[in-house]
Amino acid sequence: MCGKLGKSMYGTRDAAYNWEEEYTGFMKSVGFIQGKANPCLFYHPARDMRAVIYGDDFTLLGLEDDLDWFRIKVDIKQGGKYEISHKGRLGPEPSDNRSVRLLNRVIEWTHEGIRYEADQRHAEIIIKLLGVGDMKPISHPGDRWYPKDCKDEDLEELQGETISLYRAAAARGNYLSQDRSDIRFAVKELCRHMSKPRRIDLEQLKKFGRYLLGNKRVVNKFDYQKNWKFIDVWSDTDHAGCPETRKSTTGGIIMLGNHSLKHWSTTQSIVSLSSGEAEYYGCVRGAAQGIGIRSLLEDLHVMEKKIKIKTDASVAKSLSSRRGLGGIKHLEVNQLWLQEKVNLGQIEIEKVKGEINRADCLTKYKDKNAVTNHIIWTNQQFADGRHELMPTLANEFTFEIPEDSDENEN
Repeated sequence: MCGKLGKSMYGTRDAAYNWEEEYTGFMKSVGFIQGKANPCLFYHPARDMRAVIYGDDFTLLGLEDDLDWFRIKVDIKQGGKYEISHKGRLGPEPSDNRSVRLLNRVIEWTHEGIRYEADQRHAEIIIKLLGVGDMKPISHPGDRWYPKDCKDEDLEELQGETISLYRAAAARGNYLSQDRSDIRFAVKELCRHMSKPRRIDLEQLKKFGRYLLGNKRVVNKFDYQKNWKFIDVWSDTDHAGCPETRKSTTGGIIMLGNHSLKHWSTTQSIVSLSSGEAEYYGCVRGAAQGIGIRSLLEDLHVMEKKIKIKTDASVAKSLSSRRGLGGIKHLEVNQLWLQEKVNLGQIEIEKVKGEINRADCLTKYKDKNAVTNHIIWTNQQFADGRHELMPTLANEFTFEIPEDSDENEN
């Protein structure tokens, strides 16, 4: 017999699409405008409310009366449409919550602004996976190494269960790095070797675990600030930084005033022939990311912002401001769109000193002072202890490097 589903079955391909169609219709019916760049963003022009929907989690920003109005519309117990669970409301009133957990992140209301921090249990799990809990913490997430300085056994591929352990720890670090720019580059390097990890890669992973041992918590601060007109995109590139492939790394971080909105660290797909070429590619990547952030802000009806790319490379600034290939004939034409944006005045390029470039830590391993400065410049802070809303790691969660491997030594 065949049956026709009256509703989407959980896990089927069309379930997510149909749910998106469902909540989109509901949001529009109560006066919201759907975003163009991101269909999960909504704005209510009459009430000046903003909404972000992730799966079945609804997060809204608005005045108290408007939030009450929306809850009546959405909660079936008050005559609305859906069965909901109300996690809390952040605000300054005595009846408001001072902190909530959303997608396992802690978001806290303070008199200075909003505090946001990742789930520190990921760091604790990585530490347990690697068995570095009894080791001495270090102040930087890794060190650069060169093949000529390695012994043959250092480049041997891992075997058996140790491969799975490496992949599990690196993948969890990759998830954690979404909210922590201080580990983004180190995690990127570790994940490059997930397919065939070697002993030297495991040693780097252990160093990363020892760094997390002393820095399990990083809090992002979004303090009250004036209305900034520019989206600052800090861009930096480490030319030929990979000791094996000589590919360059592009790093960047987007700041709105003192607020860190997004960061990245990626290995360029081609081998750049000069540092200027590599830095230009970094500016192109930063411009694309900046345009994406501006589009999201426009969906939320935030005042239109101009994009300013900040780079420490004079050649990249010159390439971005001219027209055509110039002396670098091998540049792909599809990379020249940045020149058009700059010449039309839609994007500005600003030269900054390398020692204050906020993206520097996203392109290479840095020492303690550089990491500390990066944290300060991006309005983050290391924190001790545990937030009152952060659950503890289950005691039964235990992993360790197999005893029959040679990777147990410190």
